Amino acid sequence: MDDGFPRLLAQAMSATLVGFDAEGQPLVSRAGGPVEPAASLIPVSPAMTGREVAVLPFGGTGARLLLIGLLQPPAVMVEADGATQVINARDALTLRCGKASITLTAEGRVTIRGTDILTRAEGANRVQGASVQLN
Repeated sequence: MDDGFPRLLAQAMSATLVGFDAEGQPLVSRAGGPVEPAASLIPVSPAMTGREVAVLPFGGTGARLLLIGLLQPPAVMVEADGATQVINARDALTLRCGKASITLTAEGRVTIRGTDILTRAEGANRVQGASVQLN
C-alpha cells in the first residue's frame, strides 16, 4: 500500500529559522532566499533561531510552507591533546556509546547506565553522599 508519505518527503526542503513575526509565526529562509512565514507542526521558540529546519510546500498552490522538523546537527568530534577539555551544556550533557551512557544535568544529577559497570582504583574507591543505598 502506498500512502504517499515517501513522495511527500521527497518534496521536503531545508531552510533556516530566522525569527518570528509579530503574531509569533515562524519565519524561514530557504537557501539564503527571502524570508517567508511558515506554519509549524512542531513547537518552536526564539531559542531555536538560526537552526536548520525541514519544510514542505503547503496548501493547494504550495505557496505556503509547513515546518515539519528540526534538522539535527552532526555529532561533534572532540580530539583531546592531553590538556584539560571543558564541554558546557545549559540543561544536560550525555555521553553515549552503544548501551552505555553518562548523563550530567544542570541540577547536579549524574546518571551512569550500562549493562555492566566496573570501577577500579589503585587507592581507595570511595562512595560518599548524604545517604548511600545499595540494591
